[in-house]
Amino acid sequence: MKRFLAVRAVFNKAVAAIFLSIAICISPVRAEFVLSPLRQVITKDAPVASFTVLNPSDRILEGRVTWIDLTATQTGYTAARPEDRAALSAAPFLTVSPAQFRLEPGAQTIISVRLREHMSVPETERRSHLLIEVAAARTPIRKTKQGGIELDIGLGVSAPVILRGPRGKARASIEETKLLRNSQGSLELQAMIQSHGVYSSYGRLTALMQPAESGAPSLVLAERRNIAGYLDAPMRQVTLPLNLAVLPPGKLELRYEGEAEFEGELFARRIFTVAPPEPSPPEELPPEH
Repeated sequence: MKRFLAVRAVFNKAVAAIFLSIAICISPVRAEFVLSPLRQVITKDAPVASFTVLNPSDRILEGRVTWIDLTATQTGYTAARPEDRAALSAAPFLTVSPAQFRLEPGAQTIISVRLREHMSVPETERRSHLLIEVAAARTPIRKTKQGGIELDIGLGVSAPVILRGPRGKARASIEETKLLRNSQGSLELQAMIQSHGVYSSYGRLTALMQPAESGAPSLVLAERRNIAGYLDAPMRQVTLPLNLAVLPPGKLELRYEGEAEFEGELFARRIFTVAPPEPSPPEELPPEH
């Protein structure tokens, strides 16, 4: 869509103008939209999936939908290399519609992803990411009532679409786990998730504390959802902020439990014993003179 190229070009010129004149007030405005769900899975038995795009802003949005291939890393994604795409990409097996859309304020649209007709589902799991980019359908740079300039900034969001073969199972384990302390002095729990099944895992990682005191209830210290353990990354690093300076004595349990199609499945759990702190030695009084 030509308007997207124009937005990027105008944005680059606007950035240069900021450095040329500090007398102009630039007010960036993001072209907001809401995308749900965060991921989808397609199989032979469920060959169609959909995403909803909502425009909560007061501007008309124009959008386009394309595919990108990303390789999983310990902490996120990176662009897939050409040699990796042959075994990883799901895009050649799928179609998406519409490829472009226009949304009035408050309106929404459905993006459909389908398995191509007469296309055999591969035995292994594949993944591509649906990239949805939007920009405001009006002049990218406008004057404000206060005499400044308002600049629309385009926005893009990607969501993984997973294509799975007929047979397989997701398995995962919690590997290296360590306690860290952030710059504010609070504890953080860092764990490595390893997937080693035919399918990638997907779920939530929860840290629970069972205090040593008799009858004390179990406490949820922290939880992170939407944790995917992909097969193309040896490990997935997850950090849970505990918001504690010291752990109380008791049992610390770490649970990786399934979400979405894996809801109700426990992938892995580990339990650690937290000992009470050792008492400080008594201070010696100085000798009398």
